[in-house]
Amino acid sequence: MARETSVGFIGLGIMGGAMARRVMAAGHAVHVHARNRDRAAPFLLDGAVWADDAGALARSCATVFTIVGGPEDVAEIYLGEDGLIANAAPGDCLVDMTTSSPDLARRIAAEAAGRGVMALDAPVTGGAPGAEAGTLTFMVGGAPAALAAVRPLLEVMGSRIFAMGAAGAGQIAKAGNQIAVAGILLGLAEALAFAEASGLAPAKLQEVLATGTASGPLMQRLGPRMVGGNAEVSFTIDHFIKDLEIAIAAMPEDAARLAAAELCRDLYAGLAGAGAGRKGLQALIEHYRPAPPKA
Repeated sequence: MARETSVGFIGLGIMGGAMARRVMAAGHAVHVHARNRDRAAPFLLDGAVWADDAGALARSCATVFTIVGGPEDVAEIYLGEDGLIANAAPGDCLVDMTTSSPDLARRIAAEAAGRGVMALDAPVTGGAPGAEAGTLTFMVGGAPAALAAVRPLLEVMGSRIFAMGAAGAGQIAKAGNQIAVAGILLGLAEALAFAEASGLAPAKLQEVLATGTASGPLMQRLGPRMVGGNAEVSFTIDHFIKDLEIAIAAMPEDAARLAAAELCRDLYAGLAGAGAGRKGLQALIEHYRPAPPKA
């Protein structure tokens, strides 16, 4: 199996697993690694090759994609003697699709460049449905030559690829996306709570919101879940708190506060503290509903 044409994946969760599946379906030789090998089992049955760690994956693949939990996980995978950068060959391309820190993305790109390795930060938006359908949006930071090298693979996984600028710019764009999502979620939850408190059936207001100026994909997907108590999870509260904390920390110190992002983070943190961290983002509506009477 030629190293130059092999594609590596680290992270086989809801998003990463669906993306790896699409690359496999396109006929590419895929090597995988995950903290829990059981998660990789279905991929191995379908022909993927197991790598024991990040270094082994880098030694066997010229292109590696990663999508893991957060900045600490990214640093562990990329940096150090056993990491991707130290074990990659000159000309290889490493692509991190995790929502992570812009500063870490810049550090990774600089260390990779010092070894003749290309590195991109390419976080995504579109959620699990987009990952499964291959309609994700990629926000890419890094050198144009690196993006050109992996664009055919990105096009297997997504339908929109935006070159945002230098290393770290993809993460800045993703942080901006999550800030906007926070505002939409706050507005949706408050609108439905307002209707309910005022005696109007929230489902009736949701029907209007889904067709009017306030409409959008997030409103259309999560609005009915808020109204109907649908517990389906496509993105967890715990992950969104992490994303918002990254955005808040990345805001320049001399700039205005991210008031909506901070408020949304705090409300979700309250829900997570009450044990709801693994619920979907629609659970924000629970903050606005009165607590059930104590027995």
